[in-house]
Amino acid sequence: MTVVAIDLDKAKLDPASVFLAPKDVLHTTGLSVDDKRSILVRWEADAEALLRATGEGMSENRSPAELLRAVHEAIESLEPGN
Repeated sequence: MTVVAIDLDKAKLDPASVFLAPKDVLHTTGLSVDDKRSILVRWEADAEALLRATGEGMSENRSPAELLRAVHEAIESLEPGN
């Protein structure tokens, strides 16, 4: 398995600039569960803001609803027992 160095501060501030998809956060070695959760919660907030902006007529090239669903699934997978 390849270990990739990431800029944790950048990932927590703008996850989409570091990861292609929420599931990539889950598969990144070297991050604690708390770091992963923090990154995903930020991504969730970004996706919700994007969803609101899209609802207000601003266009986006990907579905914010699909992104939000992917973030929620990733967060849920961090819960014990999943």
